[in-house]
Amino acid sequence: MSKLLFAAFNEGAKLSMTGDHEAAISFFDKVLAVDAKHFPALIAKGSSLAQLGRAQEALRCFERAIEVDPSAADPHRDAALCQLELGEPEAAAELMERAIQLNGDPGYREASAIEVYERGNALLTRGPRRPDKARYRQARHTFELALELAPAYVEAAKALADVWEHLGDTAQRDQYTQLASRLRPKGA
Repeated sequence: MSKLLFAAFNEGAKLSMTGDHEAAISFFDKVLAVDAKHFPALIAKGSSLAQLGRAQEALRCFERAIEVDPSAADPHRDAALCQLELGEPEAAAELMERAIQLNGDPGYREASAIEVYERGNALLTRGPRRPDKARYRQARHTFELALELAPAYVEAAKALADVWEHLGDTAQRDQYTQLASRLRPKGA
């Protein structure tokens, strides 16, 4: 049976890498039907669901993966990213903090900050209409988390200045504009 699980998982991974996430999910489901605690299948299914914009379903996969292996950093980070998509910045911050505790590598922290920043940027750039105040507030929390993860992240500071401009708080805008200028590398 393990060869069949391995083959099903590999087929799902291959489909996921080619962007056929719906088909990939069906293979991950086959694996999970036999072994509900198959950690790689839980993570892979969650990732495919996230790629399809199904954050709530993806979150459930990552939460299940955390139950299976609470010492793994990635499902905590991935669950945090889902929470950001769902507009839950406080829950996202807690999960991200735990991920960083589990993987203290500075590169992991910086990569996580970039992923968080990209979520904030997506809030302001996707969709057919201009962002409203609610989306700017949600983006603010997201960019603040990115800056918390990487305090020297210039783009996050600049994004916060822009968000505060749209929210009408010039004092906060000026604070983050100054921070961004101080963070800018010499000669840039």
